[in-house]
Amino acid sequence: MPYNKIFFEKVFSEKRMKRYFDLYPNDESRALMHYKCNLRLSESMYVPISVIEVTLRNAICRELVVMTNREDWYGAFGRIPELQGLLRYIEQAKNQIESRHEEVTTPKVVAELTLGFWVSLFNSQYEKSLWKHLRRAFPYMPKNIRKRKAVSAPLNRIRSLRNRIFHNESICWNLTTVNQHHREMIELLGWMNKDMPEWLAEIDRVPAVSSEIINNLNMR
Repeated sequence: MPYNKIFFEKVFSEKRMKRYFDLYPNDESRALMHYKCNLRLSESMYVPISVIEVTLRNAICRELVVMTNREDWYGAFGRIPELQGLLRYIEQAKNQIESRHEEVTTPKVVAELTLGFWVSLFNSQYEKSLWKHLRRAFPYMPKNIRKRKAVSAPLNRIRSLRNRIFHNESICWNLTTVNQHHREMIELLGWMNKDMPEWLAEIDRVPAVSSEIINNLNMR
């Protein structure tokens, strides 16, 4: 079966593929290669994104337990006016668990909460109530830049990249930007645990895949 423009537009939609075919109007095979490169780059990003998501979640939870002096730290949010708006995310997580006919436990609630929730804890409205506690989740962050914005900004960029990948959107256009986001992931991991970057490097394929794409498509 020919995997040509007609096939790709039928399977992935004409709108999604338009950007690739517009980029190479006289080279269909190159357009299709670019799309496949995008999928390969997205796939390679899964490892560092999943690692930073779990590492971040656990680091935050540890500090929230210390802050509230209870394992179900979210149970204390109702007593803190600035944090009461976060309770709706907790309820959504509990409802999702209950919809699967599972027992609601703290580990399950934590696992159900989205990356967007964890990243939102570093928003400006929580600077006074949370940052003084959550900054301890980054013990290896240089003191001269240990500010909420220095954590919030890269986390939001990583969250945006993650969402694009998980919705099969294009990321393989400006590899300089993609590689910068990847470096931010490694840096954030190092701020939380100094040994994580070295460990991740053993299984992280992003640099190799990015370099291969640059060579195949002659991109920068």
